[in-house]
Amino acid sequence: MRWRWLRNRFVVTFGGAALLTAVWNVYIAYHDDGIIAGQVVGPDGAAVSGATVRLSEKTLLVSQTRGQTTTDADGRFEFKGHRMHRLYLEADKDGVGRYGPREYRLYFNGENLVLGKPLQLSAPGAS
Repeated sequence: MRWRWLRNRFVVTFGGAALLTAVWNVYIAYHDDGIIAGQVVGPDGAAVSGATVRLSEKTLLVSQTRGQTTTDADGRFEFKGHRMHRLYLEADKDGVGRYGPREYRLYFNGENLVLGKPLQLSAPGAS
């Protein structure tokens, strides 16, 4: 009978909300490094080295480039230290093709984003 108050609907409701908030804040603390990583592949699905990948942020009226990098021998790229929650990625390589820009929305500023699907360049002249 001493612990009966723990089953009170107010304790359960507000305690559950507090627990959920605490778990969410711990998740954010471990996933807010601002890392965006992925891979660029060509129209044939093979990794593209030397492709240019641009990271942009769209404000109310304007899209501004916030970073640019080149893919490595395996077609992989990485940006570090971003503080955006709405961003655009685009990639291109002369003679191979172009991708994007494609919008990505994150839950919080600086959330890590590891792309599950590679950025696939479309063949030059293809729409």
